[in-house]
Amino acid sequence: MSRPVLDLDLLRTLVIGVESGSFAGASARIGRTQSAVSLQMKKLEDALGVGLFEKRGRLLALTPAGERLYDYAQRLLQLQDEAVEAVRGEGLSGQVRFGMSVDFENTWLPEMLARFSRSHPGVSIEVVMDRNSALAAQARRGAVDIALVFGPPGHENAERLARAGMIWIGRPGFSLREGEPLPLLLLERPCIFHEAAVAALDAAGIRWRLAVTSPTQGGLWAAARAGIGVTVRTEISMPPDLVNLARAQRLPRLPGAELSLLRSGKRQGPALQRLEQTVIEVMKERLGSSRMSVDTTPGVAA
Repeated sequence: MSRPVLDLDLLRTLVIGVESGSFAGASARIGRTQSAVSLQMKKLEDALGVGLFEKRGRLLALTPAGERLYDYAQRLLQLQDEAVEAVRGEGLSGQVRFGMSVDFENTWLPEMLARFSRSHPGVSIEVVMDRNSALAAQARRGAVDIALVFGPPGHENAERLARAGMIWIGRPGFSLREGEPLPLLLLERPCIFHEAAVAALDAAGIRWRLAVTSPTQGGLWAAARAGIGVTVRTEISMPPDLVNLARAQRLPRLPGAELSLLRSGKRQGPALQRLEQTVIEVMKERLGSSRMSVDTTPGVAA
C-alpha cells in the first residue's frame, strides 16, 4: 500500500487551528470559512486513515495521533520555510546588529541565530545581549539595528508584538518565617520588573526588603536557586528548576510586560528585513509552543 503524501497546506491549517484555539480562529487567520477549515481537517484524517480530533465537552481535542501529527507538522513547516528562505537569501551579504534582552539568552536566541545563519550564511550578525533599558537606548542612537525587549520603551520606532504576564519566581519549597518581610531579588533600576514588584507589594500592604540587587539576570537566578529570595520576570525566561511562587506564598497579581521590537530608524536593507522576519517568526512559534505546553490536553474548539 502506498503511503499518503502530506499536504503542507493542510498541515499549516492544523497548526494554525491548534494555535488559534478553534476552527473559527483558524478560519479568520487563513481567510477561509469555518466549514472549509473543517473539511480540510476531514481530508487530512481521510488521507492518514486515523482520527485526529475527539470530543471533550464543548471542545474538539487532539487525539494521541493528532498530537503526534501536530508536533511533526510544526517541524515540517519550519523546514519548508527555512528552505524557501535559504534559496531566496543565498545572495544576501552585509552585517546586521541585533539587540536582545537577557531574558532570552537561554531560550529564543540560539534558535533565532541558528535559523538565520542557515538561511543567510553570507550575512554577518553581531548580537548584543543587555538589559531592556540599555537596549532601548542603544536602538535610539543606532548602536543596534533592531532590538527585542520587554517594556514600554518610549521609542518612536517601536512595534508591540505580544504581552507576557509577570510572575513571582523562586526555588521550589521556598518559605518565609511568620512576620518576615519578603526578600526580593531584583535588577538595578531602571527596570520595569523591579518597579512592578515593589508597586504590587506596596499596594497589597506586604512588607518586603531588597535581599539582592544585581546588574545581571544570572545573579538573580543564582540567588533564587540558593533560596535567598523571590524575583520577578516572565514565564518565558524562567529556568526549569525554578517555579512560580504566587499561589504558595499568596503574592499579589502582577501586570503584564509588553514585548516590543525596536528599530534604530536607519533604512532597512534586505538582510535586516530578513533578520526581523526571522525574529518575529521564532517568537510567534515559541509563544505558541509555550502556550500549548501549559495545556495538558491540547485542543481546538469546533
